[in-house]
Amino acid sequence: MPSAVTVISSQTLTLLSSQTLLVLGCVLLGAVLASCTTSPNGRVNNLGNNLAANLAAERDAWHAQRLRTLTAEDGWLTLVGLDFLPEGETTIGSSPSATFRYEGCSKPIVGTFAVTGAQVQFTPADGTAIVCTPDDRGTPTVVRSGPVSFTLVRRNGRLALRVRDNESEIRTTFSGIALFAYDPLCVVEASVHAAKPSETIAITNVTGFVEETPVAARLRFVLQGEQCEFVATVGANDRLFVVFGDATNGTETYGGGRFLDIPAPVDGKTVIDFNRATNPPCSFTAFATCPLPPAGNRVSIAVHAGERVPR
Repeated sequence: MPSAVTVISSQTLTLLSSQTLLVLGCVLLGAVLASCTTSPNGRVNNLGNNLAANLAAERDAWHAQRLRTLTAEDGWLTLVGLDFLPEGETTIGSSPSATFRYEGCSKPIVGTFAVTGAQVQFTPADGTAIVCTPDDRGTPTVVRSGPVSFTLVRRNGRLALRVRDNESEIRTTFSGIALFAYDPLCVVEASVHAAKPSETIAITNVTGFVEETPVAARLRFVLQGEQCEFVATVGANDRLFVVFGDATNGTETYGGGRFLDIPAPVDGKTVIDFNRATNPPCSFTAFATCPLPPAGNRVSIAVHAGERVPR
């Protein structure tokens, strides 16, 4: 195992997004479903079935890529700690004498974090001190030691070290995520209504911490005959992000709800594909601080689409 300690300025995490053709495909599917004849058992015939099969194959390809990213180095399956930093000095390393001990570190004492008010410095055991940046102030500082990395973050209003270990048992024993069968009726068109200026919503995370989060838009749609309205926040690359809950939570799906990555609106419309609903990171590890669905984003129906409870 290498003994060098590396301090870098960023940790690149791949953010998955739907295929750019998904919106077009789903709109076409909606038109086909509206115009095709159906068989006595209610299944769409001919072109509708073919298009649904193509979208199902696209979903499977997307999910394969999601699993590759999830299991990659520094992915969510490597998260093994969230250590809040006290005022003063904190040591990290493999030694029992380290304040925060992780056996995978390449040195007994990798270095020392020193917190003075709002400023954090890291001094390697054999190097010069640097001023650290938390993730809410720019590109976060990352300290690496062997397979273990420490990222300076701010969680629940406090400074902390997000700890990852590329040799974590969760990652090395991961066996995949089961999916519900693809359901074209769980692909719905939504009207997008812009948020009011400076509008926020109180989002509670799994630790009980409540934070006011800017609202990006409200999405109105019909799912299984039920009128729904979801509050969306800002996602990656101008997309929308939704945390939602449904009647499957806690049994067939993760109890804390699931995530949706939704295409940016076009002419006031977007497409929500529940077949791409994903489990939040806290379904894999106890050290993530995932948001829970706000009350308005919980539906009474069972959404049998997307990811099931992780194995």
